[in-house]
Amino acid sequence: MNDDRKQEDLRARRADSTDRRVLRTRQKLVDAYRDLLDENAAAPVTVSAVVRRAGVTRSSFYAHFSGLSDLAAVALTEFSEAMTELARIAVREGGHKREVNERLLVSLAQFLADRREIYGELLSRRDEYAHAVTTALVEQSLATLRTRAHLHADPQVTARYIGGGLVAVLSWWLEAGQDRTAEELARALIAVTPPDFTL
Repeated sequence: MNDDRKQEDLRARRADSTDRRVLRTRQKLVDAYRDLLDENAAAPVTVSAVVRRAGVTRSSFYAHFSGLSDLAAVALTEFSEAMTELARIAVREGGHKREVNERLLVSLAQFLADRREIYGELLSRRDEYAHAVTTALVEQSLATLRTRAHLHADPQVTARYIGGGLVAVLSWWLEAGQDRTAEELARALIAVTPPDFTL
């Protein structure tokens, strides 16, 4: 087995690990990345800065992530998962799906807009990063669709439409420096969102 494959296998085992030390180190890296972005979203984040902030070694970083794109995907996915869970709770407590999902989209768009330099570039590359984010959004959409008693369309198609479409629109919005606000973008997205997410 070559070294790249061994490293990838190690990362996969760490991502699925239940070992508290492994989870704590991984979370330290994600938190350090987010903190660095929050301090100055326009400044480039480096592996050295992340490991210094997290208090871990460079080899620990690469045991968890293949690079900064991988770490950025995890950070965005965690943010999106947290927002999705809040939306599910709001719907269970009686919130209207359309309004709840519009707020979720505003939060996601604002999160990305505040970090436009980083996420605009990453999403526009259409590489493993954009694929990872799309996959995470598809999985979140499928999880949401599983909570529905009645579906208007095929859940696999709907989830891929949401995940792929959302990444494409957000990439375009961030890359093109659109004049639309996060709220305007969210309203436009809600207008084309399948009914399983709005009714």
